[in-house]
Amino acid sequence: MLSKVANRVYWLARYMERAEDIAKLVNVYTNLMLDMPKGTDIVWYNLITIMGAEEAYHELYQDRSENSVMSFLISDGKNPCSLFGSLCFARENARTTRDILPTEAWEVVNELYLLVKKEKDNLDTRSKRYNFLTNIIKGCQRLEGMLVSGLSRNHTYNFLQIGRLLERADTTTRILDAGSMILSAGQKMKGTEGIVWMNLLKTMNAYQMYRQSVRRRVASSDVIDFLLKDTQFPRAVEYCVDSVGYLASKLPNNEPVQVKAKGVKVLLNSFSAKNNSMKDMHDLMDQVQLALYDVDAAVNDTWFNAAIS
Repeated sequence: MLSKVANRVYWLARYMERAEDIAKLVNVYTNLMLDMPKGTDIVWYNLITIMGAEEAYHELYQDRSENSVMSFLISDGKNPCSLFGSLCFARENARTTRDILPTEAWEVVNELYLLVKKEKDNLDTRSKRYNFLTNIIKGCQRLEGMLVSGLSRNHTYNFLQIGRLLERADTTTRILDAGSMILSAGQKMKGTEGIVWMNLLKTMNAYQMYRQSVRRRVASSDVIDFLLKDTQFPRAVEYCVDSVGYLASKLPNNEPVQVKAKGVKVLLNSFSAKNNSMKDMHDLMDQVQLALYDVDAAVNDTWFNAAIS
């Protein structure tokens, strides 16, 4: 498999996962804004902080209004990390790898791109936005199901899954960071803890699995440990990292990626939500995100740029 082709399918998966995660995050955050008690200090700009996009945002927008934040995250073509930008990149990667993917995969990606291009400037109400983002989520999940059920377990599949899992792990850390940020000093109000974590669990379709695993009320420490360390839930960071290591083992020269993936696990195992504060958790999320970046860099150096070095 050519390194440039592997690179394209890897980033196809990352961009599609990113588009789905943005859509989920915006929908659930909208619900969270409605569920929180009056007087709670929760603002739309928190979404920009969650995405780590403050600098890019302020280059394009002067205010922090709902409309500006939604435009930046969903439809702004000048923001390469917007939902529209992610689908543009995903479409190009899918177009140039059509010969190794199921035909239907290209059709789904192209349909989603055309949907966003058509509707992105017509989201002037929350109900329109919710319906639009729900259709994006369904399309992304349709593609994932199609690839899981219709693609041979070859190098193409391995690179797709590694890309998706790394993007998913990164998103999970950002969502956990969002919870800690909302509940931190000046924002925590009586009765809000359960509301915040319940909504954020729903962002990752994790609420039912959390209740089955923990069998207690929704509490900060339990949610954090579940989403960081659960080895059976496919959006938990440790599950994603374990799976990346397993998939990498099926590829040649995999040791650098394996070493970096194990480094993420060391960080996770050094932390207990019950014994640490929200600030400690925020610091850990920064460290885990950097460690995931190191895994991505190892993937690039090992399989995509190896022929150049």
